[in-house]
Amino acid sequence: MLKNPFAQGVLIVATALVLAIVTNGFASRTRRLVLPGFYPNALRVPPKASEITPPVSTLTAAPTTTAAFATDTTATTATVAQSPAPGQPPIAIDTTTIGRPAGATTTTAPPAAATATQAPQQPAEDPLARFQPHPDKAFVEISGADAALLHAKGALFLDARRTSVYEEGHIAGARPFSVWEGDIDDKVNNLFAERSDPRDQNLPIVIYCSGGACEDSHMLAQKLWGIQFNNLYVYKDGFPDWQKRGGAVRTGAQQ
Repeated sequence: MLKNPFAQGVLIVATALVLAIVTNGFASRTRRLVLPGFYPNALRVPPKASEITPPVSTLTAAPTTTAAFATDTTATTATVAQSPAPGQPPIAIDTTTIGRPAGATTTTAPPAAATATQAPQQPAEDPLARFQPHPDKAFVEISGADAALLHAKGALFLDARRTSVYEEGHIAGARPFSVWEGDIDDKVNNLFAERSDPRDQNLPIVIYCSGGACEDSHMLAQKLWGIQFNNLYVYKDGFPDWQKRGGAVRTGAQQ
């Protein structure tokens, strides 16, 4: 036996390599290892594109049909003189009928009458359609643009400020409904009697005060909502915003 460790290592490696090659040779195709440098298709060259012969089409052209009658290509009437028999006048032949079947007549279709179709006009949308009753909440805050729209459509405006402030200047047509004065309950009851019909109670009512931190308009809305007025709007920015917009203003007790 070999006593040199290096020789022993070489022998062991050589033996393992031989056994691995033999085992790989008997292994199945799916488990066999391909040795480095083994490329069975390396020498195969695919054919060039120009060498590929296109398949020959077996389709046959459909037979052409001959029109039964010749088409009329003349747009004007031409008269040709035919040689008559001796002693007879020349015979005129209308060439516009040549090529047409016997008994065929030429008709010109009248132009189709132009019918003007107009899209049906849609009815104009009611600008007040979005101001619907809201019985689930006391009021809805609106902007100056909405307040101007409702004012132009004749909605009722109520001024919740004190009467003295009201007389210094208020929105044209607005009624004084100060929540801090003793006659507020009488005014509310009179308004309810004026609009006792449920349809009138559903009409929009705009309430305003001095804007900003003023809560008088909200308090008046709560009071009116408590007696079944269900379509109340609070002009949050109030009278100062109305003045900036250039809205109509009245002074004194005049509405």
